[in-house]
Amino acid sequence: MTTNFRYFLVGLCVSCGIATITTSCSKDEDFYYQDQPRVRLEGEKIWAVGSDSVTFSFVSYPASTIEKTISVAAMVMGEVANRDRIVNLTVDPARTTAQASQYSLPQTVTVPAGSNSGIFNVTLRRDASLQSKAVRLYVQLAESADFKPGVKEQDHITFIWNDILSKPKNWDDELETFFGTYSNVKYRFMLDNMNANEGEISASTMSWAMLNSLKIRFQNALNAYNAAHPGQPLTDENGNLVTF
Repeated sequence: MTTNFRYFLVGLCVSCGIATITTSCSKDEDFYYQDQPRVRLEGEKIWAVGSDSVTFSFVSYPASTIEKTISVAAMVMGEVANRDRIVNLTVDPARTTAQASQYSLPQTVTVPAGSNSGIFNVTLRRDASLQSKAVRLYVQLAESADFKPGVKEQDHITFIWNDILSKPKNWDDELETFFGTYSNVKYRFMLDNMNANEGEISASTMSWAMLNSLKIRFQNALNAYNAAHPGQPLTDENGNLVTF
């Protein structure tokens, strides 16, 4: 067998192999993305980057904040269409501990014509029970006339939220100088008398003047509370009067 003929046979085999693989992949892609369109769920990056879950706490929000709305995208795994398409959602009761009154979400999401995603909102609600335990909501894709669920890792999204207080790590080093001995009641009172846009109480992000201004605000709010509750001044969980 001549060298040239041997190279011809090898080249022919490689070409056939490539043709076979290309044909196979093309058929798989056509089936997966076009014949059976699929969809996956993706949470807001600020809450769920690189994860299938969203963890949220109401602790740092004032008492007037009674709910939080978080957006989720239903992402099409394939080409866009020239018509609106519907994604079905369901809640898995076996993986959900939240009560129906603690959240709301739609049952369907519309992916508009010409778009590769549909956005929907999940609203998490705050109530007193969240101060002692976290709750969980497991939202899962369900098959619709337009879509099948996509990859297993993203055919759902889990929400976990609470309102549980814990002593800030910077209290002893930074905050005790301004606000005194820590207690859960005191810290809750402070948070309830802050504005939602003021963020975390910290000497690294707030000046001495800002922290002192907060102290005066809390003192005035405490005086107003005690005046409105004669004979029942604000007392913490240890039985001590709350002071600043």
